[in-house]
Amino acid sequence: MKIPLTEWAARRYHPTPPLFTLRRWAREGEIVPAPEIVGKAYYVDERAERLGVAAPTLLDRIQGRA
Repeated sequence: MKIPLTEWAARRYHPTPPLFTLRRWAREGEIVPAPEIVGKAYYVDERAERLGVAAPTLLDRIQGRA
């Protein structure tokens, strides 16, 4: 089940990181599985985890850097 990004973060972090940080994590691929964006809101699987580092981009994988 997908839940709002802020709710996901509140379950995992205390204090909850700022919304700006959560959105950056989502954009940069640090949350797996990747959140879904609906309008201006992110929804994430409730079992999702943060990798801590950005996932390699397609360009990185093509060029063999990942």
